[in-house]
Amino acid sequence: EDFAGQGGLIGHAGLTIFDDSADMLAQARFAMEFCAIESCGKCTPCRIGAVRGVETIDRIAKGDAEAIPLLTDLCNTMKAGSLCALGGFTPYPVMSALTHFPDDFSPMKEAAE
Repeated sequence: EDFAGQGGLIGHAGLTIFDDSADMLAQARFAMEFCAIESCGKCTPCRIGAVRGVETIDRIAKGDAEAIPLLTDLCNTMKAGSLCALGGFTPYPVMSALTHFPDDFSPMKEAAE
């Protein structure tokens, strides 16, 4: 309950831990790409939202900071409108990465590397 009160989600008792070298932008993209591949296609937020999520994260990786609020809106739409847990829960790791690792989504990140 304390974990849920902080906005945490474990799902099916799965927990993934990364060290400080993990690229959370890449992990967020992986979550969206997995959803795009695994989506059954029944609901629009999951079927199209996950594909647009990958595209939006790619824009952020190329330095488009204006795409960050778009990604947030997309995640909220997927959480509220998806019919199953896949589309409804995919936004959680993406939003967690945005919230807790904002530097990994910095427009200057890719240029510096």
